[in-house]
Amino acid sequence: MNKLILVLCLILMLFAAACDQSNMHSITVMEDIPNSDRTELEANSHIIKLGFIGPITGPVAAEGIAARNAFEMAVDDANNSGRFPYKIEIIIIDDKSDESAAIEGAKQLVADPLVVAVSGFWNSGPAAAAIPIFKEAKVPLLIWGAIREGLTGENNVPYITRSAPTATQENIPLARAVLDEMGYADWFIVSDESAYGAGNYEAFLKELSARDIVPLGVKNVYEDAPFQESFDFSEIIREIRSSRAKAVYCGSISSLASMLKQQLYDAGLTDILFCGISGIKTNEFFNINISAAEGTLVISPGVILSDSEQGRRFIEIYNANGYNEPIGAYTPYAYEAALILLNSLSFCSTEPSSDEMIAAIIRSSTTGIMGNTAFNEIGQTMNIASYLTVAQDGVWTPFQNSEYSTGVRVFGGR
Repeated sequence: MNKLILVLCLILMLFAAACDQSNMHSITVMEDIPNSDRTELEANSHIIKLGFIGPITGPVAAEGIAARNAFEMAVDDANNSGRFPYKIEIIIIDDKSDESAAIEGAKQLVADPLVVAVSGFWNSGPAAAAIPIFKEAKVPLLIWGAIREGLTGENNVPYITRSAPTATQENIPLARAVLDEMGYADWFIVSDESAYGAGNYEAFLKELSARDIVPLGVKNVYEDAPFQESFDFSEIIREIRSSRAKAVYCGSISSLASMLKQQLYDAGLTDILFCGISGIKTNEFFNINISAAEGTLVISPGVILSDSEQGRRFIEIYNANGYNEPIGAYTPYAYEAALILLNSLSFCSTEPSSDEMIAAIIRSSTTGIMGNTAFNEIGQTMNIASYLTVAQDGVWTPFQNSEYSTGVRVFGGR
């Protein structure tokens, strides 16, 4: 009996020792974590991330970089203000104006558990390609630049929202200006076969049809033409000349539009109105001869920043940062997108999630440099603002401030 008791005591002692060794092992594992890694683990609990996607390299890099600059300005201001109980970091993705790059970038963003929302895209094609990835991952995407109609809709809400106008919303005020107010009726349409070009072609043709105007000619160049260093428009120019059109609508981006405008000028077709929407309004457009660019009329989304105190302040801060890229047509929209995401974060918990942000963004109402932005039932902005701008002496000038508005200079084809 005494031997049995002794054996039991020995077993209990061995079991206790084993437990002690197990506890010591778990403590040792914790102590083996380097201080730097432990600091990182602690810091991560106080970090959330926002994604930004745009063309940082490629043919329209200046537009994407300027938008990135503005987005960072807003987030830096929020971090410096101390208004959030965490630090906000930005992951910058270069989509290169390419659908494959956009898809890979979207996958990278949704794979990061700290990313709670993303804002992106100047080009509609990359935006459309990446949208399914954000929807599947249930990470909200707020579009700041791409204007194709179908990017927002009942199939994409509430995951996809857009603070920028659509192609139709840009073409309508342009049509009112050149068709109703200026009275141009003899049109030739040149576009490209990209999603952006097709959308603009359809939108402007719809405005012509609503006024019983049949274009004298239509020419769609192949999809890659906007990104070619040179493109021979001689055949199209011969068609424009023979059609006796008084106005040309270019439904493409600045690279194609500037080449066409230069070649029209070289061919002596100067007595003609040349117009389009915001894709044309870039500083790169003025890489051509200033005289060739003169008088190009475009609709610009948003408001004239210099007309408001908030807008002037935005310009002042942007310039003070010493950015090399000038403010583009969609730079304010990228800034506004950041404000919308920051405003939405303020309605989330201290540890925000993408699910919280989905609900907060679609219900948000944010006042920024372009007024108040809220979204309709399909996630599209209800803040539609635009103004006419004209190429005057190598600078994009608001029409109302230009010599064209006073009659000192006149558009072609009048």
